[in-house]
Amino acid sequence: MKRCLVPLLFVWVAFAQTAQFEVASVKRAEGGGPPGDIPRNMDQSPGHFAMRNVPLRYAVEWAFDLKDYEIIGPEWIKVEDRFDIIAKAPGPATDDQMRPMLQALLLERFQMKVHREMRELNCYVLAPGKGAAKVKPASADEQPHIDGGPNGAAFTNFPISRLTFLLSRRLDRPVLDKTGLKGNFDYTIDISGLPGPQTDPSAPSIFSTVPRDLGLKLEARKEPISMLVIDSASKIPTAN
Repeated sequence: MKRCLVPLLFVWVAFAQTAQFEVASVKRAEGGGPPGDIPRNMDQSPGHFAMRNVPLRYAVEWAFDLKDYEIIGPEWIKVEDRFDIIAKAPGPATDDQMRPMLQALLLERFQMKVHREMRELNCYVLAPGKGAAKVKPASADEQPHIDGGPNGAAFTNFPISRLTFLLSRRLDRPVLDKTGLKGNFDYTIDISGLPGPQTDPSAPSIFSTVPRDLGLKLEARKEPISMLVIDSASKIPTAN
């Protein structure tokens, strides 16, 4: 493992000085129900950002465009402490343009110190099978959604990464997308055998339904992964 010689805190702050929110509010949330399962910007207005009642990890994932397994940090950033983060850019901006703004905001308000390092992780890899993948290019007119049916879970207008996200949450290690399939697709797969409280022990294993339903393969490997390590962060963000 090699730590970066220059702490990324200073690199990111220097970069983000030219990309900052015009106004921003970061405060502890009252708490309540579950924060959801996909970190996302809840405000659809261009140049506006909102996350409510979320753990700090969710905001970090969105800001740095990372999966949850690509972040290492204190346990409290995962669930217990929740925050409301509301911000507005100087003008219309896409989510990708606002990511460095959120990076700078989190580093400043939570006094975060971070660095990058490579670590070799046990994972599963979703890879091409022997033949063509059993997926269909999605129609741009369809809204993304997932439906359950007799043949399994039907993913409509989603990238393959939506499936690997779901598998990563249900299996004992991260699942990486190495299929090379770009864009959004429609595909159906039986996921009834995934581990969970309601799992039917007679249901087929996901390792058999992936090749049968998708023409892909799911196999265990060790892979080097670039990790964002949060060395320290304050539980109480600085005042707005």
